[in-house]
Amino acid sequence: MLLRLLSCVAALAIACGQPAVLAEPSPTELLQKASTNLKDAKTAHIAGTGSFAISSGLNISFDFKLNGDVEIPDKSRLSTEMSLLGQTLSVDTITIAGRTFSKGLTGSGWSETAGNDPQGAVLDPLGQTDLSAVTTVIEVDRPEIDGRKTRHLSYTIDQSKLVEKMKGTQTATTPSFDVSGATGKGEIWIRTDDNQIVRQLVTLSVDMAGDLGIPGASPAAGKSTFEIAFDLKFSHLGEPVSPAITAPPAQ
Repeated sequence: MLLRLLSCVAALAIACGQPAVLAEPSPTELLQKASTNLKDAKTAHIAGTGSFAISSGLNISFDFKLNGDVEIPDKSRLSTEMSLLGQTLSVDTITIAGRTFSKGLTGSGWSETAGNDPQGAVLDPLGQTDLSAVTTVIEVDRPEIDGRKTRHLSYTIDQSKLVEKMKGTQTATTPSFDVSGATGKGEIWIRTDDNQIVRQLVTLSVDMAGDLGIPGASPAAGKSTFEIAFDLKFSHLGEPVSPAITAPPAQ
């Protein structure tokens, strides 16, 4: 009896000494946690590539590269290089609380454009870090990125919420347009050791009709389709942005 009791005590001690195995978060839970962690980090460096196309009375498409820093939720400073009509353009943009300043498209100085223009909700890479409209999250695989394990997820974007977001960009000072359809999907890579996002791929397609404020895309042109894709890599999460993101000097 004593031997059996000692054996049971020893087995219990061994069992208690083993670390508890915690259930890992589901893909949806992991995405929500990573989204919160990115917001809590407040800053990140972004580097990536993308493509843009519009089909209307005027057809335009081009590829681009971007590089810069963001301060979540509403500040970014990015340099974008694009190839358009056989020419390479370099454009600098600063976005602060809905105000967008650009340099390189026209003239040599900075110009301010409406932060709530119809293209802005699609073109702003900072807007893609908002994952509140994500649905149908599934896990794809678990690759290593820069020597660290990640979980690779794919998701779709709720169509009704994307349409609401696009319609929400209209103000009394922006052109009148109607959003007739919007679709979006994405992929995201999240480190398993700290649940931080290190890469995000997003593809959006939006149908609009009306005055888009784009030369050649008049209301008479009928429906226009925007298609945009981003492949973004995040680094230096939580590190101070230097110099700080501020509006450019008044011209």
